[in-house]
Amino acid sequence: MRENSTVPQVLRVGFLLAAAVISSGLVEAADHPAFEPVKDLFAAMSKHDGEEMQDTSTADFQLLEDGEVWTMQKLVTAVQPKGKPYQRNNFFKQIRARQEGDMAWVSYWNKAEIQRAAETRTIVWLESAVMVNVNGRWKIQMLHSTRVEPDKQPDGVEWERFDAEK
Repeated sequence: MRENSTVPQVLRVGFLLAAAVISSGLVEAADHPAFEPVKDLFAAMSKHDGEEMQDTSTADFQLLEDGEVWTMQKLVTAVQPKGKPYQRNNFFKQIRARQEGDMAWVSYWNKAEIQRAAETRTIVWLESAVMVNVNGRWKIQMLHSTRVEPDKQPDGVEWERFDAEK
């Protein structure tokens, strides 16, 4: 009678693949620490705090905002109230995160409820961010943002509110 060696071979290959991924430094997580500066950026945006916004990113930060290339300074300018005060509440749902060494990327849904006077407007984006670990702290190097029209917004997203007051 011949012994079936397929199962041990499959297990051996699986262990080898797992070891290769672990040894490469690749880490994937649903709630990765590299996502924290994204939350901090939007908290600073809610407070209209340009200095805090800049502190979340690298000096060469780049934002790809709905078909335009922005700097951090352009983003800081865009969120200032300009004489019309508003309140912004942020909601996120992280989709995926992946880290390799000192670099990570995250993809997530972003929702903002913006209240100005008696009007509340809800905007949803699908975003991704590239992070780098600088002296033990994650910073945003690039952010890519695509606004999602109301008729194309996903159903069933369990939004997690992020309070700007930390």
